[in-house]
Order: sequence, then structure tokens, then C-alpha cells
Amino acid sequence: MIDFRYHLVSLISVFLALAVGIVLGAGPLKEAIGDQLTGQVESLRADKEQLRADLDEAAADLSQRDAFLDATAPSLVAGSISGRRVAIVELDPAGDETVAAISDRVAAGGGSVTARVKLADTWTSEGQAKFRQSLAANLAQYLPETSDGSVDADLATALVLSLVQVDANQGDAYSPDAVVLQGLLAAGDLVSYVQEDAAPADMLVLLTSEDEPASDETPSSGTQAETTRLIQEQLAAAAVSGSEAAVVVAAGTSTTLVDGIASGDIPVSTVADGATTTGQITTVLTLAAQASGTVGHYGPQAGATAVAPPVVRLAEVDRTARTVVVQQPDGDADGDADGDADGDADGDDENAADGGDDA
Repeated sequence: MIDFRYHLVSLISVFLALAVGIVLGAGPLKEAIGDQLTGQVESLRADKEQLRADLDEAAADLSQRDAFLDATAPSLVAGSISGRRVAIVELDPAGDETVAAISDRVAAGGGSVTARVKLADTWTSEGQAKFRQSLAANLAQYLPETSDGSVDADLATALVLSLVQVDANQGDAYSPDAVVLQGLLAAGDLVSYVQEDAAPADMLVLLTSEDEPASDETPSSGTQAETTRLIQEQLAAAAVSGSEAAVVVAAGTSTTLVDGIASGDIPVSTVADGATTTGQITTVLTLAAQASGTVGHYGPQAGATAVAPPVVRLAEVDRTARTVVVQQPDGDADGDADGDADGDADGDDENAADGGDDA
């Protein structure tokens, strides 16, 4: 049984321990404890100053590297995509600054950005699946007969055709079908065609700028994220099959799309650091390499196949307008560009050659 004396002894013990601690702290241990705390504070202060110095040095090195790249980039990419027209497709809002930086690199490589489009959320939203299905049905007559009938694949093909399909009679103009596809996609609020003076593209840059969610933010549902990635991969597949070259560029902190492509079987190249000077230069080099048959994945991501693509100089593109020869009921060929009776687009007199044989 615990009595009053037990409580009294306990209280006396506590106060004795407290008194001994005070005496020791104010006496023999005072200097030792104070010196130890002071030493820890000084050590932390020194570590902080060292980290700040390291950060300043790293920033200076990064600035110097970017300055070097800016100075050498023109000679590095010069002539790599001579005469090519490039369309930039923003899978997510990338911002004018990033698009302008990539456009400058394209120009340094001998090409030009002749079209820029932005995809709306309705392109991948699960809630808009039925709407996309109905729209795809209206697009079917303008798509190749080889289409597999998949809604998202058909929409991807339609978008690519709306950007690259050339009028057979005018090498610098969109085909009538491409114009119709642009109107249908824009009317459906799936795509915004930003540039009014756009021209058919030879190459495509698919730009994603999605960022990883902050720790205090709620990420999007896993199902929607997976749906978005799969639909974007279908667009990448359509882009590489319908153009001379295509590259998927991640300009945000998320590399989900480029990682998925790198680990899959879509023969399209990727760049994981498109927001940096290095990535923007690599984008142009990658377009040239892809056009020459080299598929690679470049950047700091784990799935990268190389630091940078090989340097390739593509030959100047020939935009000589092709002509369509319409056979008239009486057998005469009409509608050729030079007015030859035999319908030759180049003006050669094949009849003269036949006459030489008769002679």
C-alpha cells in the first residue's frame, strides 16, 4: 500500500535531481554545455555558408554552360533541317516563351515553324469520350481506308493530316481535305490553330509541359492519367507515321509520356529536358536524326539511350508543285501546268521522242 511517506520521498527525489542539475549546469558543466552548443551553431553556420557557396558556383557553371551552348548552337545545328517546315503541337499549355525558344532553334537549323496548335482538355478527357466518338464518325470520310476504326487513333490521324497534307497542285498550300479537317477539329473545340498564316509541315514537335503535382496537391485520378498517356501515345504514333520526322518533347517536370514511349514500341524519338537550352538544341538535332532513320531518347531520364543524337545535315527539301493531269473524253490530256498537249508536268515532248523512233 502506497502511503504519504512514499509520495513525500518521491517529491524530495525529484527536487533533489532538479537541484543537482541546476548546480552542475551553473557550475562545472556550464562551460562544457555552452561550448558544445556554440560549436554546433558555428558548424551549422559554416555548413550553410558552404552550401550557399556551392549553389552560387553551380549557378555560375550552369550560366556559363548555357552561354557556351548559345554561342555554339548556330554552328552545331546549322543545315540540320534545311528548308523543313515544323508544326508545334502543344499537348499541354507550354507557354509562348518555350515555343519561341524552340522556334529559334528550328530557324537556326535551317527550318521554320509554320504551324502551332494547342490541344484542349477535351482531347483526352474521359467525360468527353462519347463526343469524340461522334466527331470521329464525321471525320472518317477524310481519313485513309487503312484506318483501324479506333476513335482516338482516327482523331490523331485527322490532326496529323490537317497539319501535313499538301495540295497536289500547290506545294505550299494545304489540301482541301486538310482544310476541312482543321475546320471540323476546331469547331469541335478539340484543337486551336494558333497561326493564321500556317503552311503544311514536314516535321512535328509534340510538346508536353505537364508538371508533377506538388506534395500538398491532389494528383489527378490514376485512370484519367493513364487514359491521357495512351491517347497522347496514339498521337505520337500517328505523327511519326504521317510526317518526315516527329519528336515528343517534355518541357515540364513530368516525363511520364516520354518514359512511356521510351519503354514501348512506338518508333518516335523523345527529348526529356525541352525547357532547357540543351533540350531545345537536342530537339532540332533529333528531328534531323529521326528523318535519317535514327530513333533515340535523349535527356537526363533513366530511359535515355544517349546524351545527344548524331549530327545529321538533311538535303534541302524540294517543293516543286505537282500537277494533276485530267484525261478529257476525247483523249486529250488537259489541266497540266505548262499547257503541253501530252500533259507532261516538266514540258518534255514525249511525242518528239516517239517520232524519233518512227524515223
